[in-house]
Amino acid sequence: MADEWIVDKHLSNETVEGEIGLVIDYVPGESSALEVLGGAMALIQSLDSLDRALLSTADTELEPVSVLNDVRHSSLKILLARVLRKVPDQHLTGLEWKKWVGGLLVKGKHILLQKLDADTPEIERKLRELDADYKAAPQLLGYEPPKVSSVRTALRDVSKARNTLKGHSVIFQSELGDIFLGAGIAGDQEVIDAGVDATVTNKLREFLKVRYPDMLGQAQWTVVRGGRYTRVEILHQAWLDNYHARLFTILPGDSLDCSFEETIEYDAERNEVDRKISIIEVHGVITPPQQHQL
Repeated sequence: MADEWIVDKHLSNETVEGEIGLVIDYVPGESSALEVLGGAMALIQSLDSLDRALLSTADTELEPVSVLNDVRHSSLKILLARVLRKVPDQHLTGLEWKKWVGGLLVKGKHILLQKLDADTPEIERKLRELDADYKAAPQLLGYEPPKVSSVRTALRDVSKARNTLKGHSVIFQSELGDIFLGAGIAGDQEVIDAGVDATVTNKLREFLKVRYPDMLGQAQWTVVRGGRYTRVEILHQAWLDNYHARLFTILPGDSLDCSFEETIEYDAERNEVDRKISIIEVHGVITPPQQHQL
C-alpha cells in the first residue's frame, strides 16, 4: 500500500503557462464535420507529441497534455492549455519550473512549426536556438535539447495531421505570433526527408552512473555519460525482472557495469541524426562507499 501511495503522488496534474490556439477555416453548411473535427483532433495529438519531444531530455516522466480552454466558430478556433502529468514531488512546491516549462513549450513549437517540413540539419539548427532555454531549467533533470530524430518524427505527425484537412488552411497561434501551417493536400503524403544515410554501431563496456532508474517497468533509464544525461534502453530482461521484483536496490549515483551497443545514425551530409544506447547485459552494480541504502 505504501508503494501505491508513492506512485499516486507522482500523478499530479499541474497547469503551466502558455495558451495556444488552432484556427481551421471551413465553410459552414458544406464542410464535412468528421473531416474538420477529425483533423483538429489529429493536430492536437501531434502537438502533444511535439511537446513530449521538447521535454524528453528535461525529465523522464513529465507528460504534457492539451486541455480544452475554449472553442469558437466562424472558422474553428480551438484554445488549448497545457498541463503536465507525473510531476515529481520536488516540483510541486515552486512556481518557477511551471513558467519555464510553459515558456519552453510555446517557444519550441513557435520555432519548429515555422519549418514544418524541414530536413534534419535545419531541425538541428532550430533546436540550437533553444540551448539557452534548456540551460535555464530550474532543477529539472538535464538541460540538453531533444534528439533530432524525436523532433523530426513529431513534426511529421503534425504535417500528416494537417494533410488530413484537405483544402482547409490551418493557423497556429501563440503569444509569440501566428504561424500559417498551410492547407491540407490530397492524400496523406509523407514528408520528404533525406533521412538516415549511414548507421554506425559500437559495442562497448563501461561504467554508467545512474541518474534516474526506471520505476515503471518501461526499461528507459537515465545515466550520466561524458558529463551529459543520456537516456538508455535496458534489454537485459532477467536483470530488469530481478530489479522490479526488488531483489536489489539501486539509488541515483550507483553505477552499472554493463555491455551495450551505441548506435549512431547520420544523414547524407554526415550530420548526426540520432544516437541510441541499448544495454545488452548488466554485469553488476557498483555503489559508492558513501552511498547508504534506504
